[in-house]
Amino acid sequence: MSKSDLTHLIQEYGHVLSCFFDHISDMIFLMAVENGDTFRYVMMNPAAMRVAGLSEEAYGRSITEVYTGKKGQLLNSIYQQAVASGKPLSYIDEEEGGGDIFGESILTPIFNADGICTHVFTVTRDVTERKRLEAKLLYMAYHDMLTDLPNRRLLFDLLDDAMSRAKEYHHLLAVLYLDCDEFKMINDTFGHDIGDEFLTGFAKRLRYCLRDSDILARLGGDEFVVVLPVIHSLDEAVKIAERIVQSLEQPWQIKQHRFPVTVSIGIALYPYDADDKFLLLKRADEALYQAKQQGKNRFKLYCATT
Repeated sequence: MSKSDLTHLIQEYGHVLSCFFDHISDMIFLMAVENGDTFRYVMMNPAAMRVAGLSEEAYGRSITEVYTGKKGQLLNSIYQQAVASGKPLSYIDEEEGGGDIFGESILTPIFNADGICTHVFTVTRDVTERKRLEAKLLYMAYHDMLTDLPNRRLLFDLLDDAMSRAKEYHHLLAVLYLDCDEFKMINDTFGHDIGDEFLTGFAKRLRYCLRDSDILARLGGDEFVVVLPVIHSLDEAVKIAERIVQSLEQPWQIKQHRFPVTVSIGIALYPYDADDKFLLLKRADEALYQAKQQGKNRFKLYCATT
């Protein structure tokens, strides 16, 4: 079917098409085009009126009359692009005010026999649930589902950014690698449900010890990493490590279970100990191992061994 045939079909059978579109769940709009830059509503199906919040009062009015401000200007610009391209145009729109209502639209310009665009036919599908699922999957890919903290993947990205800023502004950065000395005992004695509840509380206590700008991530099990993206001396990292040790050694009460907990921490500094994120984490992990070897419940600065 040619574009002129489609124009004729709309003109001759507009009422029949409108009745057909009434039963379609997608939003259907037919816009009349004036001078290539003004678009007036001439047909909408019930789904379009319901989801877009429009009424019959919109008929004959232009996009910029129905939607004032940035919303109207954006929609009008998109319709102009469709006319200029001369072919179907696809875009995804996030509804202003709704916050998370998404519409995926196909705008098809319709030309008469003289090559003038007379109408734009638009089909818009509500893809809100799809977008929510995509956002959820993306979040899950970068976060630990138990503690809601950044996972290893996101930690690497955040550490990359922090190290780039530290290099640019010539300040220090510290990585604290830590784990709970008693976690295996807690899991083995009280079960995984209590272990999971403990890890959630463990993460919260850690967060309370940190500054708003500091990064806290869970790598898995009881392994956590703290990134102090801006420090001006080693003493700042030491004070935060001391605060963590003191906070976590306070007795824990989960349900009817009460138990003591200690934490071991390894500290590595950028750029002194390493200027690569993987090596910096490795250095902090080695310092953690040294802390455990020396009796646990302490922090240890990385020191190269010969």
